Amino acid sequence: MRDVADVPVVGGPADGRTATVELDDLGQPPAELHPGEIDVDGDGLYVRAPVVGAGPPWTYRWRSAAR
Repeated sequence: MRDVADVPVVGGPADGRTATVELDDLGQPPAELHPGEIDVDGDGLYVRAPVVGAGPPWTYRWRSAAR
């Protein structure tokens, strides 16, 4: 079983929630989350910040599909 982390979600339809995600073999959460992965609807996705680096704390920020 992999380790998990609770990562805050900022903006978009899941603003203010926390996403519980599995960490990869390097101890990093996924770079992106689709809204359905955190039980909301939306036309866009959540992008991890910082994308590169040792991490925590991480945050998922909303990126609209209209870009």
